[in-house]
Amino acid sequence: MNRREFLTTAAISGAGSSTLLQAAHHGKKPQGYLELIRFVVRNRPAIRALENYLSEIIIPGLNKLGCSPIGVFKPHYGSRKSNVYVLIPHKDMDSFLTTWKKLTATADFKATSDTTMEKQLYERMETTLMSCFSQMPQLEIPKEVKGVPGRIFEMRIYEAHNRLKSDLKVEMFNEGGEIEIFRNVGLHPVFFGHTLAGPLMPNLIYMCAFKDMAERDANWQNFNKDPDWLKLRENKRYSGTVSNTTTIIMTASPVSQI
Repeated sequence: MNRREFLTTAAISGAGSSTLLQAAHHGKKPQGYLELIRFVVRNRPAIRALENYLSEIIIPGLNKLGCSPIGVFKPHYGSRKSNVYVLIPHKDMDSFLTTWKKLTATADFKATSDTTMEKQLYERMETTLMSCFSQMPQLEIPKEVKGVPGRIFEMRIYEAHNRLKSDLKVEMFNEGGEIEIFRNVGLHPVFFGHTLAGPLMPNLIYMCAFKDMAERDANWQNFNKDPDWLKLRENKRYSGTVSNTTTIIMTASPVSQI
């Protein structure tokens, strides 16, 4: 697994502060940040143990530090060795930079972290940091699927072959109106994030929610024949903006707040 260390703390913190000031000036919600953690888990019993740990220690701790709601998702089509995804919203860059340091300093975290390798909750973890899109500046829980048992979440990663093309795809969602088309056809967005650090860069990641797979399939068909989408996709400005797509169908863990 590739490991990427990053951060010029002062520069990134300054960028976060600037975003907040600009949003306040224009009367809009400030653009938040999203932390997506992929835990590589050995097997299903280990997944249950990790869910208990998240529910008892991590999620309450993150909530106390201002990160809410926390999403926990598992692939709908799994294997013996699987992934658990945790989605954490941050109001600004300072939250991302300091939250885990504060949480790991608590007595509850320390008491549950002194484990042997044989009792480890996960094998590896991988973090992606994203900035929210301007036209969807905060994570949302779609009212259409809130609390629905068996609800489905679809996460897509759109890679691009260079940063310019990735920026243009973000523009296509924002100024081009693709996010609004999503809403109109029932794709129920949860978040749109532009990856600042993480694997497979440059890329953007988004998530949609559905009551079930039948709604998911029907509403993607609606999208593919929507007149506004058909017109937008012909705009040559946005040609060649996606070089590879990864689609992950997931369900919400019983401990998820989304």
